[in-house]
Amino acid sequence: MITYLIVSALLFSSCNVKNEPVYTKLQTDIYEINNQYFYSEEIHTYLIELKDKVLLFDIPTYSEEIEKFILSFDKPAFAIISHGSCGIAEGTKWQEKIGLKVYAHKADINHPWLKMKPDVFFTEMPNFAENIEVIHTPGHSAGAICVLEKNSKSLFSGDTFYGDKNGEIKDFSQENQEDYENLEDRIKSCRELLEYDFVNVYPFHYEIIIGNGKEKLREYLKNR
Repeated sequence: MITYLIVSALLFSSCNVKNEPVYTKLQTDIYEINNQYFYSEEIHTYLIELKDKVLLFDIPTYSEEIEKFILSFDKPAFAIISHGSCGIAEGTKWQEKIGLKVYAHKADINHPWLKMKPDVFFTEMPNFAENIEVIHTPGHSAGAICVLEKNSKSLFSGDTFYGDKNGEIKDFSQENQEDYENLEDRIKSCRELLEYDFVNVYPFHYEIIIGNGKEKLREYLKNR
């Protein structure tokens, strides 16, 4: 019985730990922080290296290895959360450990899943760098945002929209809607995103789309 419990525990823990490097380089100056989970679901968090800072898009769970990676750039560390759910409790630890300065849209100040205190609640979009544009995309939450990295034409979409395993846009209209969500606003925000110049989509949940993300979003919205 004891042997069974030990083996079961090892198998369970192995489901959430992968033998992979701390990060993957996705584009010039853009990295994904690997082995990230949100309540057992595998998700994506990113680091963008800018001229005078590094910008995290959503906050990774804390580890010494990730801390060393972030500090290796020898630049001040900032983070912007894509929606209130991404304000994880470990964000507080990052604030204490490396002085991470966390930004969140003020419309999510009372989000039920916000588990930390961001340093800045904004209503006017913050200006992190010339190649970075923060876009308010209400719908998944009132304060949901996306970030456009202009040089690589990459849109960090959070949970505003995301890809599926077939390279299409996953149909979020069929998902259960939480009280803080507004499907009509989410569709409207997605339509407005078509005005921006992007080809790559880096979401929080589900699949990344490379090279034709805007085209796939346009197709998804045709009959909606």
